[in-house]
Formats: sequence, structure tokens, C-alpha cells
Amino acid sequence: MIDVSYQKKFLQVNQIWYPGDTAISELLRQRRKADILFVHGVSIEETKGAFRGWQEFHTCLNDLTLPEEKIHAAVNKNVRYECRRSERDGIEIRFYNKSDLEKDSRILSQFAELYEGMYRSKGINTKYNLTSVKQYMEADGAWFSAVWHEGEMIVFHSYICDAADARLLHSASCFRGEGAADQAMIGRANKRLHWEDILYFKKKGLQRYDWGGISDFENPNGIDAFKLKFGGDQVTYYNVFAGNTLLGKLAVTAMKAMKRVN
Repeated sequence: MIDVSYQKKFLQVNQIWYPGDTAISELLRQRRKADILFVHGVSIEETKGAFRGWQEFHTCLNDLTLPEEKIHAAVNKNVRYECRRSERDGIEIRFYNKSDLEKDSRILSQFAELYEGMYRSKGINTKYNLTSVKQYMEADGAWFSAVWHEGEMIVFHSYICDAADARLLHSASCFRGEGAADQAMIGRANKRLHWEDILYFKKKGLQRYDWGGISDFENPNGIDAFKLKFGGDQVTYYNVFAGNTLLGKLAVTAMKAMKRVN
């Protein structure tokens, strides 16, 4: 279970990922110091309650307990080819944990620069949420990976992890507009990094690789189609907002009224 808290406007929010067998009612009984519990990955039964709002969430999961050969065989053959081709591109893959980033804080800044630069190239002003990432790091729930080429970071991924699950949080690539060959190489590097991430978490003994969300299984967009090519199982679970104080209960009721949650 990953357990972090943060302030959002006037509310204290306790965000919990992968609660396992711990019921939301049990979490509420623990008198946590938060107005709202935001619990990810629960069953439909856990959505019930007078001061609860919920969102249906779709994703795909790779089962890391399977043999590597079986996981690999489920990956789209063109993706497998591009991963093999990437081995000849002269790239370096690195993995980072909390300790690594504490030793060199510049790396986290490079993640933010790459992430925000990717969105600027699309005409979107999006900030990398360093505050949230650092909270996951403090809870020992964050892992990172990156591809380097000729001394430059060109792809990075961030994950939230516990002992069993790794969930993709961010994925960013540096498409610099310097020609199709460069872009093709970076695209291969991103696919290769996902595959190496899967192997890395498998070797660490984790059980599931969560792709961080699919908007529509029936009509996947480009990002959804990319994720589905890695052969994961299509699953649906629920994210629940539960009011833990009077203020939190009023906030959940307001969210329901504004149709932000069901």
C-alpha cells in the first residue's frame, strides 16, 4: 500500500494506492488526519456509502509472475522488433530510486524539464508536479527510469510502487524536431524503456505492471493503442473519494452535485 497526504486548496487529502484487503471503512475508523480519503484500486462494493463518490477507472496490467518468455510473446511483434532495433542505437538505460535522486537533485529537475518541454512542443502549458513526486519519494513509493543518448536524457518514466505493484505515473520523450531518424530513434527508446521497466520490476519481485490508465478499450486513442500493444490484461477498478471529516463529507457531496464523481 502507498500512503501519502497533501494539501489541496482548503482540504487535507490522504491518497492511498493498492489498499489490498484493507476496506475503506477500516481506513476511516483509523481516524486519519485528512478531510478526504482518495483510495485507488478498489472493488465496486467499496463505492457504497453516504459520503463517498467514485470514478470508474480502466487500465491494462501485465502479470509479472508469468515467465519472461510468455510476457514477451504477448507483446506486439512490431514493438518487439523496435525494442531489438533500439539495442543498436547507442543508448544507455538507467534506473533511479529515492537515494539516487537525493544524491543528485539535478536529475529530478531534468525530469521536469523534459516533461514540460514535451507538452510545450504540443502547445500545452503543463507543469511536472514536483511536490507530489517528492511525497511519493518520502514514502519510498517512487521509482524512475530514463534513456540517455550522447549525454542527453531523451526519455524518462516515473512510477509509484509498493511491494506488489508498479503503476506508470509519467512518461515523457524529447521529440526535438531534428528529423525523422531522430524521432524514430526516440520512439524506439521509449518502447525499449517500457520493456526494460517491465523486466526490472519483475526481477525486483513485483507482481503487476499497471499502465496508468486507458481511456477507452473499444475506441482507443493513440496513447491507449500504444499501451495495449504490450499485451496486458484489460481491467476495470474504482477510485473512491470518502469524506473523513464534516468538511470532507461536504466536499464529496459538492463533487457529486457538480458530477465530478458518481
